[in-house]
Amino acid sequence: MGRTMALKILARGAKKKEVVPGEIVIVDVDAVFMHSPDYKFKHFEQIGGVKSVFDGEKVVICPDHHHFLPASQKDANTVKYIVEQGERYGVKYIYGPGTGIGHYLMVEQGHVWPGAIAVGSDSHTTAYGCIGCLSSPMNFEITEVMLSGKAWFKAPPTILVKIEGTTKRGVSARDVAQYVLGELGADGALWSAVEYGGSYIHSLSVWQRMIFSLLTIEAGGTFGLVEPDETTLEFMKGRAKKAFEPVYNDPNPEYSKVVEIDVSDLEPQVAVPPQPSFTKLLAEVVGKPIQQAYIGGCTGGGIEDMRMAAEVLKGRKVNPGVRLIVVPGTRDMYGQAMREGLVDVFNQAGALVTPAYCGPCQQLCVGNLADGDTEIGTHPRNLPGRAGKATSIYLASPYTVAASAVEGKITDPRAFLP
Repeated sequence: MGRTMALKILARGAKKKEVVPGEIVIVDVDAVFMHSPDYKFKHFEQIGGVKSVFDGEKVVICPDHHHFLPASQKDANTVKYIVEQGERYGVKYIYGPGTGIGHYLMVEQGHVWPGAIAVGSDSHTTAYGCIGCLSSPMNFEITEVMLSGKAWFKAPPTILVKIEGTTKRGVSARDVAQYVLGELGADGALWSAVEYGGSYIHSLSVWQRMIFSLLTIEAGGTFGLVEPDETTLEFMKGRAKKAFEPVYNDPNPEYSKVVEIDVSDLEPQVAVPPQPSFTKLLAEVVGKPIQQAYIGGCTGGGIEDMRMAAEVLKGRKVNPGVRLIVVPGTRDMYGQAMREGLVDVFNQAGALVTPAYCGPCQQLCVGNLADGDTEIGTHPRNLPGRAGKATSIYLASPYTVAASAVEGKITDPRAFLP
């Protein structure tokens, strides 16, 4: 049996001929993502004598991920401290307000590439696997990684999720990814790499593939990967910060498990409270009243997501009892949405369009819910307390969220589509 791409990337990073599942390896990292590294910089002060991070070109800070335009003076002071300390320790890439969600920026701005190894202080760092980058979240170890440029991993077995077929009208990649997550369950990929393959996956854009790699963490996965193809390499042209060599599976790679899915008859899906892996058929919750709808987040802020939402909203109005918030994933995506007339569609419909950042995914700046309110959104998580106390969050595709905003209740979007 051949080696999987996850094991091959780890072997290359560890400068070893090969590694096997269960082996502990120390690898050189190509990128470190940080969103709120204030406490990490305080670690530097406690250590003493720290003059710089290991490589200022490879550490990326995106305060927008949490803070955007600070909602309090305390937050403003935190952002100021992050920027000042980042500059002090030689970090070259510090993205300011309105630049976008860090996970999108890491891929869009070429801080990661096929075959790279990346770690990040956010749990959704598995996102970059959409381009064949081996990326994984870390937390307390990040201080050491920022100083040494090295990280340790336990080489994982790989689960293959092979997805074939063509979806029906109104069923998007988010519906498919939500279904996959429900099939795997909250711990179905624990300490494993998950590779997404098959004709359906390779028919998607990089940004729609990212939904799968990012949601891998919600099944307990260490890495979420898509093997690079022509779409990947075309996307990467002119982006990567350095020359790269993609890594591919050996012929007949050894998988710990194979999950085969045909999406030809798949119906729209929804995640219900209290966690993302609680997937149900959308039909089971249709009619549930909502007070807020959100299109954005790192699983719903891409340009294709904006197009899907606009397709439903064009010529229609948001229900008077609903607040619809639309947040493009990055400034570049916002600009593209403006050029395509999508932002005008949102404005005419009565949506609130904000600059690019994480949006109400964590309610740190805008989008808090009142007691008893219900929200439906395209973001990745719906854990209790994420939108305030005594509130409920449902997760669905841009089609479903937009249709629900118009109706004032969770709605099947297919009646809104030609």
